[in-house]
Amino acid sequence: MARRLKSQPSVARVGDQPVFERVLGNGLKVLVLPRKGVRIVVCDLFYPVGSFDEPPGKSGIAHFLEHMLFKGTERFPKGRIDQLAFLAGGQANADTGEDRTHYWFSLPAEQWELALEIEADRMVHAQFDPREVEAERQVIGEERARDVETPLIRLDQTHQALSYLRHPYRDPVIGWPEDLESIGAEDLESFYRRHYRPDGTVLVLAGDVEPGLVLDRALAHFGAIPPGQVQRPPRRDGIEGPQTGRRDFVMDESEALPRGILGWHTVPEDHPDSPALEVLADLLSAGRRSRLWRSLVDEDRLVGWVEAAHACGRQAGQFFVQLEAAEDQIDPSDVEEAIADVIADLAEIGPAPEELARVRNRFEAGWRWDQEDLLALACGVGQAALWGDWRDWQAEHAAALAVDAAAVRRVASKYLVESNLTAGWLLRPDDAKPNQRPAPALPLPKKREVAVTNAALASTTTIAHPKIEASTKAGRRTPRQVDYQPRRMLLSNGLRVIHERRPGVGVAAVDLYIEGGWVREAVPGVSALTSRMLEEGSVGRSSQELAAAIEDVGGSLELSTTWNSLRTRSEDLGLGLDLLADVIRRPLFPAEALDWAKQRIIGDLRGDREDPAFRADQTFRAMVYGDHPLGRDHRGGVREIGRLTRDDVFAHHRRCFAPETAFLVVVGEFDPRKLKRMIEKQFGDWEPKGEAAPSWPALPATGRPRSRRITHPGEQVHIVLGHRGIARRHPDYDALLVLDHILGSGPGFSDRLGRIVRDELGLVYTVGGGMTDSADLMPGLFRIYAGTMPEEADRVVAAIVDQIRAMHLGHFSDDEVAGVQQYLAGAALFELQTVEQRAERLVDLERLGLPLDEPKTWPERIAAITPRQVRDAARTHLHPDALFRVALGPLARPTRKARTR
Repeated sequence: MARRLKSQPSVARVGDQPVFERVLGNGLKVLVLPRKGVRIVVCDLFYPVGSFDEPPGKSGIAHFLEHMLFKGTERFPKGRIDQLAFLAGGQANADTGEDRTHYWFSLPAEQWELALEIEADRMVHAQFDPREVEAERQVIGEERARDVETPLIRLDQTHQALSYLRHPYRDPVIGWPEDLESIGAEDLESFYRRHYRPDGTVLVLAGDVEPGLVLDRALAHFGAIPPGQVQRPPRRDGIEGPQTGRRDFVMDESEALPRGILGWHTVPEDHPDSPALEVLADLLSAGRRSRLWRSLVDEDRLVGWVEAAHACGRQAGQFFVQLEAAEDQIDPSDVEEAIADVIADLAEIGPAPEELARVRNRFEAGWRWDQEDLLALACGVGQAALWGDWRDWQAEHAAALAVDAAAVRRVASKYLVESNLTAGWLLRPDDAKPNQRPAPALPLPKKREVAVTNAALASTTTIAHPKIEASTKAGRRTPRQVDYQPRRMLLSNGLRVIHERRPGVGVAAVDLYIEGGWVREAVPGVSALTSRMLEEGSVGRSSQELAAAIEDVGGSLELSTTWNSLRTRSEDLGLGLDLLADVIRRPLFPAEALDWAKQRIIGDLRGDREDPAFRADQTFRAMVYGDHPLGRDHRGGVREIGRLTRDDVFAHHRRCFAPETAFLVVVGEFDPRKLKRMIEKQFGDWEPKGEAAPSWPALPATGRPRSRRITHPGEQVHIVLGHRGIARRHPDYDALLVLDHILGSGPGFSDRLGRIVRDELGLVYTVGGGMTDSADLMPGLFRIYAGTMPEEADRVVAAIVDQIRAMHLGHFSDDEVAGVQQYLAGAALFELQTVEQRAERLVDLERLGLPLDEPKTWPERIAAITPRQVRDAARTHLHPDALFRVALGPLARPTRKARTR
């Protein structure tokens, strides 16, 4: 309690980062993490309230309230928060968890005080118009409908509801439908008045700021807000007794890929055993050398994917093992027996010293990456400060590094026992075992009526963004540019190397790009299979030796026929380049791994096809592109994958892998002279082929637009509509990027579709798209996606088409164009914050044939776009009367099952 009486800022450090702290008189805790040179600021506000704190019968109210906080106040009315963040060149968002609600802004450095103005105002003055409450209830219903259409989420929610019998963690954060129906404006306002208050809340600003000025302005904005007058209800400890016997359930899903979740009750996050459980999870499934991956995937080939995690909250925790089959059938008994054997071995013998060293290196490398990322840094210290001291985040990291083999043995034997287990399986009917009971039906959302007329829709089709007053501080200044100095060199064999030194970060991001993707492949699916087979090692290193070499130093290596990514500590960069060069230049492609690699790809493909939005999009691509490779899944089809041979893999490697058709990007901490020597050593003697990369097949003529309706069980209809787009280097790209942000790709509700179809009409949770996001070396797609209830599908399509037609006719204002220009100039700063972002940006620039200095010229270039250019581009490239359309979902609303709680 003494810390709350401090009136002067204190300074300490997390890693190498200074942290300034002040606790205001009303109890608000303010943390400032200054970092010069990044040109951006992130502002995070954490409230100590989540779904755990909801009163009985009102599950989902914390998440509902988070939505309502974007409906605004008298000073910042509906839509204004997103517009102000947008015009400032940043964006705003929020999320709700079991124990906290989190609001954040990302802004250019010059605009950080805007976040304080908005957060201080809506901490006190939020409005709860009953009409807006009803509209948002519809949106949340759409959000829940989207979630429960995914088999994995249905399995997860059922597991949570059965592993907890009384604890609030059993309820989904989004809420049960019947509870959501009962929440009114008065409930929301009462919950808001009780929990949204300065005492116990944490405000974090990280980035290019002066700590003293930020602390003073935080006091000016928040200091007069009184602490809460109503005592917060006490946290409810001990409401879930110990589990005294195993629980099982089975969900029969005839079309789904078999999956399982095994969960054991453990401890809250502040318990002394929590670090050892984190280490146990890492030992079990982090990397190919982990115990479960090696046993279940590589050796016994029982599953195609497995992951362990310790998921702990403030009031309870669970240890999970989740897995996914690679085939249509699976034997749960065999899988559970294999998992039990691995756990028993760890509980009895414990991990080997080299395993613990691998975990510590991985944790230490992950810590460095978090320190380098402002978003992760602000979130880490903010969440720790919410429940105690921000230094606890650093202490938790140190505690995990100190875990020994005895601690791992103890927690494995104490918590991962049969009587504490809840096992849930999603199986095809023939796989279900007699002793496993079926899962209860989960409740589904109901349709909500929204009082919005067709006339209201028509009146909004050409609404422009309102002008932003000067007092909003969203001026039209061009943001200061970040320090950005990439360098280029060329090896004698034709390999291009682009590098940028970032002193002090302690990490390096390496990307090797090869022009060998699926569009250039000779046989459908061979690029994906070659990518998977690269993981099986080189002529000099087996798959396990390759995995051990990179995982032992806490690095990662992701391989493919196009984009290969190495992430490592700076001191391990030489080793990482050695491994990357070895497997890319001298792959083994072992015959014994071929069938299993093919089966895992097929499993991935079938798993993705369970997502109706994915299926709708794939159908749309096939309609627009026809037989061209861009019209199919990059992995090929199930039959095509099945026919591939090892000779096909070798042929693809010989055909596409060569230094003159590749380039290497390195960003991070390194000595440039040593880097050049390392690259020459690993890639300098790579023999060139002396020929260009295989050409891309020409696109066929676009056929007549058509519509396709696919009946699919579920809650929502997934709609995709559009037509063929442009290539990235088209002269109209910049103007169309501006147009996209006016129509449907702006952040939050800043674009037309988000503001009208979601925020005003409440017909969807997700809607948006555009033309430039898929523009590449070949023309991409103009594509708009929306998910909605079946009875609203025609209305949603009509609203989207109205807006496309308005864009085509130029029915948007000059102010809308200017607002997008402001946003794009500022948002460009966020693409260059971390070394990973910089490396990925450089890869895109090089592969598209764009100048490396584009990030420097971008603000001036986008500012030079005129409204006339945007209207001309819209008229030329948007074709509202030539739209392809796919609608996938139920023809009519399915009969609802009774809810079981």
